[in-house]
Amino acid sequence: MKKKILALFLALVSIVMMFAGCQENESTEINPADYLQIAENKTTEYKLVSYLSDKKMITNFAKDLLIKTGAKFEQAQEADAGEKAIYVGTAEQLAGMGGVSTELTYTTYEIKIENDNIYIAIGMEEVAEEVFELFKKAVTKISDGVFGIEKNIVGVKNVAAISNLVPEFKTTSGKMRELYDCSRGNYQISYYALNLKNADAEVAAYEKSLQDAGYTLHQKNEINASQFFTYTNGDTMVHCNYFKTMREFRIVYGPKTYLGSATPITDYEKKVTPSISIVGSTDAVLSMVYQAPDGSFVIIDGGYGDSKSYDWVINEGTSSEINFRIERDNEKDMAEMWKLLESLTPAGQKPQVTWMITHADPDHITFAPVFMKEYKDKFDLNLVVYNFPDPETVGISNGGTPAKFKSYMDAFINAANNNFPNAEHMIYHTGQKLYLPGAEIEFLMTPEDYWPNAMPWMNHTSGVWRITSEGKTIMITGDAEKGLNDQMVTVFGNYLKSDILQLNHHGSNGATLNFYKKVQPTVAFWACMDIQFEKDLRRLGLVSGFEFNKYIRDTVQDHYSGSNTHTILLPSLEEKK
Repeated sequence: MKKKILALFLALVSIVMMFAGCQENESTEINPADYLQIAENKTTEYKLVSYLSDKKMITNFAKDLLIKTGAKFEQAQEADAGEKAIYVGTAEQLAGMGGVSTELTYTTYEIKIENDNIYIAIGMEEVAEEVFELFKKAVTKISDGVFGIEKNIVGVKNVAAISNLVPEFKTTSGKMRELYDCSRGNYQISYYALNLKNADAEVAAYEKSLQDAGYTLHQKNEINASQFFTYTNGDTMVHCNYFKTMREFRIVYGPKTYLGSATPITDYEKKVTPSISIVGSTDAVLSMVYQAPDGSFVIIDGGYGDSKSYDWVINEGTSSEINFRIERDNEKDMAEMWKLLESLTPAGQKPQVTWMITHADPDHITFAPVFMKEYKDKFDLNLVVYNFPDPETVGISNGGTPAKFKSYMDAFINAANNNFPNAEHMIYHTGQKLYLPGAEIEFLMTPEDYWPNAMPWMNHTSGVWRITSEGKTIMITGDAEKGLNDQMVTVFGNYLKSDILQLNHHGSNGATLNFYKKVQPTVAFWACMDIQFEKDLRRLGLVSGFEFNKYIRDTVQDHYSGSNTHTILLPSLEEKK
């Protein structure tokens, strides 16, 4: 296979950079002479001529241009194109046309304008959709009803000098998926249907090629025959997931963020008995705090960032129906969080905090920015940990618009940057371990693992990780949906066994019986209000489809819900009084 896999990442990044300036044109003064006009008053003389094998891509491209300009760009054969056309194809397909280079490689692409025709030549078809999207964004409104393309975008862009540092994955039978934009500068190429007879050797050969290309191993992990390794080279990072039971190999490439220690941290002073707490809240939210033996904290999600009163019903339409009113009070919730941090912090010290977010639903992420602003002088935020996908790319369609969820992500990141400019940022990947003094956090699920499966709810993007401290394990599932649970069972199997479980999606839906049977917890945390834990038929496991909760009720003795704060000491698993 001659495709330069990770060169795709670099090619796409370069395309993004090429168009970045064009996207700002609407906010700057426009000189019409600098643009080639392609549409006016919802009409165009241009036709689309595509040589790509996937005809649907050019149809979608035409629709996007219609939405952007109001003009219908008809598709045509070369002979019927007329005097003005947009030609699209690989360098080989467009060879000899419009002066397009015949020497484009997998790491080069070209935009060329000749005699009012536009030529879009790409190294390989796999990145065509991304190029179309960026071309659409580069189409600029010149004046009322008039749209054009800036003439200076033309030329050959070559990233071969960079991409030579990034090796290709060579496989005899694996099939390659299209490029996936993981967001925030990270991209993924994945291979599926690997031949297990050859896959181990192919993965080993790829790791060797990373070393030969100058990459340095940061960390390597093996779980249930699956392999995970992270390499860095300067400011770049390559992380690989070999999901052996899924017969898949995934390569994530992007900017290097915080990675921390590559090995366990043993040189520290033990100041406290480690613990895990569920923080009391006025609404049903995930708000938990882990304290490491050196006294530092990990805050997990936190809840809502606003106050609201509303009516709620559980067991609706049954003889057990209960109506009650929720009085969400953000001031009380922040005070409760601070009360816990202050009470557990060793005397004379300031709370040292790492803040981790499972996913960007408002009941998980909007608390953090408000707390950071209001309490910024009372604690030190050293690290924020997250893996946020692009809500639009993954197809979020329920529970809010992609733009809304993106605003939550940006608000969290901006709050950390503005209030704690020295805080590190970590975008985590599956199989990595974040080491804390006397503890580790092992990441077991990220949105990039689940792609290309459908992710209509933000819950499908929930990260899952496990904290190990004092020999005890704490499984944090966020709102992980059924498909994510099934995939983890497939990949990790009995390795999922844990002492403490934060039940999926506030103890309501999302879980699977098979996943819970693999975890087999001793202690269960229910991120919901006490009345929901005590009375909700779903959480009691008495409704069809919620047998996983009945299993937890039948097999776990110690349960803690979230109307009040509960702190469980490690390793005893006893509640702190």
